Amino acid sequence: MEYVRGLEAYDFKNIYTQRRQNEGPIAIRIDINSPVMKNGRISHNGEVNLRLEMNAHLLKAYSKLGPLILFAHQGRNNHPNKKPDPNYVNLLDHHNVLARYSGLRIHFIEWSEGETWEDYSKHIEKRFAKIKQGEVILLDNVRIWDFETKYDLNQCPFIEFFEECELSAFINDAIPVWHREEASIMFGRHVAPTFIGHISMKELRIQRKIINENSKKVIIIGGLKPKFEAINRLVQKMDILTGGVTGILTAHLSGYEVGDNNLLLLQRTFKGLEKEVKQYETIVEDHKIAHPIDFVVSQEKNTSLNNRHNISISDLSKSKYENYMIYDIGEETVKKYSRMINTERYSWRIRAGPNGVYEDGFNNGTKIIENILGTGFVAIGGDTIEELQQSGICKPIIYSDGAILLGGGSHINGFADIPYPCIEDMLLNGNGH
Repeated sequence: MEYVRGLEAYDFKNIYTQRRQNEGPIAIRIDINSPVMKNGRISHNGEVNLRLEMNAHLLKAYSKLGPLILFAHQGRNNHPNKKPDPNYVNLLDHHNVLARYSGLRIHFIEWSEGETWEDYSKHIEKRFAKIKQGEVILLDNVRIWDFETKYDLNQCPFIEFFEECELSAFINDAIPVWHREEASIMFGRHVAPTFIGHISMKELRIQRKIINENSKKVIIIGGLKPKFEAINRLVQKMDILTGGVTGILTAHLSGYEVGDNNLLLLQRTFKGLEKEVKQYETIVEDHKIAHPIDFVVSQEKNTSLNNRHNISISDLSKSKYENYMIYDIGEETVKKYSRMINTERYSWRIRAGPNGVYEDGFNNGTKIIENILGTGFVAIGGDTIEELQQSGICKPIIYSDGAILLGGGSHINGFADIPYPCIEDMLLNGNGH
C-alpha cells in the first residue's frame, strides 16, 4: 500500500496551481475529536488540546487562500438501543479554542435539536453569503446526521449543497478517520479539486517509513479494544505487547483468572464481538502476544492512593481482591516491557492507546514511555495524546526525536495494510473535477 507516492498529485503544495482560479471558499475536513470531561466540556488539562492547537495554527495558513468551511466530528452518535457516548457533544468548545489560538474570526453554526439537514443548511447559506477571506465557518458535529456514517454517493446531501457553493478546493486533513467511510471525507472529490492537508501528509510519510523499513518493530496496544481486523496482520509484521483492557483480555485468553469484576468488564466491553474475541484467542494461542504480569487494582468508589494495590497476575482471583478492579498495568510490567524493548533494539517503538485509567492518575503506562524515548518512538491516537498531555510528556517525546501522530485506529489499519476508503476512491477516480 504505497499511498505517499500515489498522493503526490494531491499534496497540499499543489493547491496554488491546481485549484479553481477564483476566490471561492475552501472546505476542509479536520479532526479535532477530543476527550470530554464529566461536565460535558472538552478537556484541556491546563493547556490547549494538541489536536486543536495543531489545527488552529494550520487554519491560519490555510485562511490566506480564501474563506474556509470546516467539517469535524466529536464522539459517536450511538443508536438509541446502545449506551450513549459521553464524548458525543457539539463543537462549541472547539470553536472557542480554535478561534482563540488561530486569531481568526470563526463563525460557529450551532445545530438545534430537531433540525434536519435542510433546515440547518439554510443557516450555512446565510452565513456563506457574507463570509470574507480570513474568516471561517465551522459546522457543528457532522455525526449529528445519519448520512455522515452511512455514506451513499447517490444520497449524500453534502454533494448537491456544496456543489452549488462553487468551492475552489476541498482539503482532506482528517487522517484519524481515514479508516472509516464517512460522508465528510468521501464527498469532497465530487465537488472541487481535492488535496491532502499538511497533518495527514506528514503522518502518512511517517507511517510509510514504519511500514517499509526492514527492521524490528514493536507496538504496545492499550485502550479499550484491540483492532481485531488489523491485529491478525500486525502480528506478522511486528511484536505486540498489550495493556489497558486489551491487556486484561489477552491475559484472560492466555489462561489466567482475572477475577469476577474484571471478567464482567470484559463481557460488557466485548458484548456483540464474541466472534472477534474467539478469533483473537486463536491469534494469542499461535503467537507471542505479551500481556501484563502484574496490575494496579482499586475499588470503583474509592480510588484514593492508599487504596491502590500493585498485585501479581496470579493474585487477581484471590478472595481479598474480589471487590477490586484493574485500573493500570503494574510496576513489574513496566520494568519487563521497558527492558524488553530496549534490549531487543527495536528501530520503531509504537504506543497505541492508554495502559491504564490515566484520567484518575493511573499512569504506569507513561513510565514505559519515559524509558523508551528517542528516535523511532511514535505515539498514536487521541486518547494516547490526551494521556501524554496530562503527564506532561509531549515535549520530551518531540525533543528526543520521537513523533506524536493524531491518527490512532487509522494508523493501526495502515500498518496492517488495510486500505483507506476515501484515498482508494480518490486514487481510482481522481478529483472528479
